[in-house]
Amino acid sequence: MKNKKGIYLFLLILLPALIFLFLKGFGENKFQIPIYYSNGIGDTLRQVTCLERNTDQYIVKSPELEMGITKVVHFERMDGPVLKTRLEELEKVQDVFYNNPDIQMMSYLNQASIQTDAITGYNQRVTFMDQFWHFKELDSTNWSNLKYCGMVMSDLDNRVVLLDAKNRIRGYYNIMEREETDRLILELRILQTIDLENE
Repeated sequence: MKNKKGIYLFLLILLPALIFLFLKGFGENKFQIPIYYSNGIGDTLRQVTCLERNTDQYIVKSPELEMGITKVVHFERMDGPVLKTRLEELEKVQDVFYNNPDIQMMSYLNQASIQTDAITGYNQRVTFMDQFWHFKELDSTNWSNLKYCGMVMSDLDNRVVLLDAKNRIRGYYNIMEREETDRLILELRILQTIDLENE
């Protein structure tokens, strides 16, 4: 009876170890992040007339967004409690990636309704690392063109956009939800791993 228990105990310990070693040796841990609009924009957001509707990979073309750097892009129209929550969630992204020179966070403000002074008033609650997190005021026309015509967003869309180093859209995130902020951080890490593998 004791021999049977010993054999079962041995198998109980050995089997998971063998599975672990097999997966470690022969398994691959690869994750992919979607590339949005790889076949062009098509019928997306028909009401936005300024979008380039061709069948090529859509790339955000703007002098505001330099190539070669992964970017987290955020648009803000007005001050208030929603802005405070967004900034606190974006600060979590900053806390993880502020030392990475290949990632930048960009917040574009519609200067007709909010200025940088209003944002910097949050300094007591949110720490802004200037080398990582850039704020820029745009007039209403340029702000709208970048948001709607560049990032393929609607008027009611308040998501954050992830752009890879080639200015391809890699994700939209509603950072009012903590899970979405966590997803953004995870996908930024995956994107950095993919970029390192492709070098």
